[in-house]
Amino acid sequence: MSRISLAPNLAAVMPLIATLLLAACVSPSGSPQAARAMASGCSLPAGAARVEQDLLAWINAERGARGLPAYRRSAALDRSAETHACDMASRGYFAHSRPGGPKLGARVKAAGYPMYKAGENLAYTRHLDAAAAAGIWRNSPGHWHTILDPDLREIGLSVAVSDGGRIYWVMDVAAPRWW
Repeated sequence: MSRISLAPNLAAVMPLIATLLLAACVSPSGSPQAARAMASGCSLPAGAARVEQDLLAWINAERGARGLPAYRRSAALDRSAETHACDMASRGYFAHSRPGGPKLGARVKAAGYPMYKAGENLAYTRHLDAAAAAGIWRNSPGHWHTILDPDLREIGLSVAVSDGGRIYWVMDVAAPRWW
């Protein structure tokens, strides 16, 4: 009687299984950002990537008009911002840290960013319009300072929507340790 070992066969198909599992996590839009949000139980509004780009363009235009360098988009800071936006949207709170949860520095580091200094802007609106968040931040001295802080060089942005339709905006900005 011969025995068949499945171990070599299983090892050969594991990359295919992993690929299929990852493909199942990708959202219908194909966006890795949307896939991460879906995995966290969060809903990203249709057009989220476009309004994030619009908001980044406005932020960098404001910085440029004052002789400051443009923020560079950071995948780690995007993860930090998205995690927080999704957490606020799913739990129904609005604050820089959830009750009993991590503060900005811990969230940024947990997302894999080697932080030296960080700042954060939050907003919530009823409409998915970059001008709405921009207006809130432009008219708040603390938020405006975060946008124009010359020590901060990289940015992460996210927008999430609650079941009730509230749009949560998060902008995480930072400078790495070696800056």
